[in-house]
Amino acid sequence: MQHLLTAGVDPRPLAAARIITALVAVGFALEWGRTLSRASSGNYLALPVVEGWPTVAPSFVAALLGVSLAASIAMAIGLGGRLPAILVALVAGVVLFADEQTYSNHLVLLMMMALWLGLSDAHRAWRLSRIRASGMVPYWPAFLIKVLISSLYAWTAVSKINPQYLSGEVLGTYLHSWVPISGAMLSVAAVLSIVVEVFLSIALWMTRLRKLAFLVGVGLHLGIVVLLESPAPLVGFGALMMAGYIVFGYSTPNDSDRNHSRPKFANNKGLNA
Repeated sequence: MQHLLTAGVDPRPLAAARIITALVAVGFALEWGRTLSRASSGNYLALPVVEGWPTVAPSFVAALLGVSLAASIAMAIGLGGRLPAILVALVAGVVLFADEQTYSNHLVLLMMMALWLGLSDAHRAWRLSRIRASGMVPYWPAFLIKVLISSLYAWTAVSKINPQYLSGEVLGTYLHSWVPISGAMLSVAAVLSIVVEVFLSIALWMTRLRKLAFLVGVGLHLGIVVLLESPAPLVGFGALMMAGYIVFGYSTPNDSDRNHSRPKFANNKGLNA
C-alpha cells in the first residue's frame, strides 16, 4: 500500500489518456444534453432518479452543458490544472442523478476516468503551455485507472453468464443483418466474448501477455463498432478503454523521487515529449 501511495510515474501517458477522455466527454455531453433538454422541456417524459425531486429546468441543463464543454476543452489542452477534469467528473455525476434517462455505463466510466485523471496531475504534460513536462506524478491514480479498466472487463464477463446471453440471442439482436453467422455460431461467439473479457481483465496486468491483450482488446472494440447496429455510443466507450490501455502500457511506477527532472516511459520506445 505504501508503494502505491509513494511511487511516481511519468505524466505523459496520463496526459494522452486525459486528451482522449476530454474529447469523449464532448461527445457524451452533446448526447446527455439532448436527453436532459427533452426531459426539462415539459413536453416529454421526465424520470427523476429520486421520487419527488423537481424536474431540472432548461436553464440548469444549459448551464451544465456549458460547464461540461468548457471544462472538456480546458482538460484537453491542459489548462486550469486539476480543476477541468474534476469538473467533467462532477457534471457527469450530476447528470446521472438528474434523470434516469441519462444513465449509461459509459457515462459512469467517463466520470471515474475524469476523476482519476484530474487527481493524477495529468495536466503537467502535453499542455498548451511553454512549460515543459518535468518531474513525476503520483502513481496511485494511474493504478486506480488500471483497476477500473480490468474490473470493468471482469464484471462485464460475469454479467453475461446467463442463459439469454449464452444462447446467442442478445448478439443476434444487435448484429447487422449482413453478418453471415448462424444461430449455433452465435452461441459460440457469445461464449468467446466472455472468454476474451476474462482474458483481458487478467492479461493487461501481465507484462508478457500485455501486447497480446492490446491486440485482442483493439480487435474486440473494433469488432463491436463494425458488426453491431447503432454502435455510436460504443465508439466513445471504446476510446475510453483505449485511454486505459495507454495507462497500462506506459505507466510503470518508479520508486525514485517524483521530482526527477527527466521522466521516462516504461518502454524506451515510448512517445516523445
